[in-house]
Amino acid sequence: MKTVGEIIHSERLKKDISLEKLSHLTKIDLKYLEAIEKNAFHLLPSETFAKGFIRNISLRLDKNPDELVAIFRRDFRQADYTATSKKPPAKRSKINFEPNKYIPYIVGFLIFLIYLGFQFRVVLTPPDLTIQKPETGSVVTSPFEITGVTTVDTTVSIGGDIRLRPDEKGQFTAKVSLPLGETELSVKAINRFGRAITKKVNLTIISK
Repeated sequence: MKTVGEIIHSERLKKDISLEKLSHLTKIDLKYLEAIEKNAFHLLPSETFAKGFIRNISLRLDKNPDELVAIFRRDFRQADYTATSKKPPAKRSKINFEPNKYIPYIVGFLIFLIYLGFQFRVVLTPPDLTIQKPETGSVVTSPFEITGVTTVDTTVSIGGDIRLRPDEKGQFTAKVSLPLGETELSVKAINRFGRAITKKVNLTIISK
């Protein structure tokens, strides 16, 4: 069974009409006429345009337009099916994602981040320091006892002369001797990273 392109080509030659003349008569671009005769339908603008071309060509060649359009539909659908069937099937990417497999790693990473944040806090934050007694503004006799609490693993400096380490709870106690009169006692706590905090206690010493 002849294709629509073969029929048009045969009828054109019978009537001794060149492609150029047929293009002039039908006002159809020469490249589209060549595509139709070669059944290269993929080179045509669309199926609708192609049907219009076939009808126009049929009238110029004294052929039944409906008959040639019907043959074109058959050829066009067959060509479209062949082109589609030749396409390789799309490959599906195989991704085996198992959430439970990664939970231990995620938990471990979060623990590491928390630990890292704690270490940075220790490095960047000065130690805590609270003077429990005497309270600032107190009147005391010399020598007197000073007590307080600070962060564990620090060194406490009292008045620049006394240096001591707090116990495992951060508590510290020291005996301090100061001259009579009003004075300001400086207490400083320094951690192992060199971060320090200083508290001042204003006292009045009345006797020894």
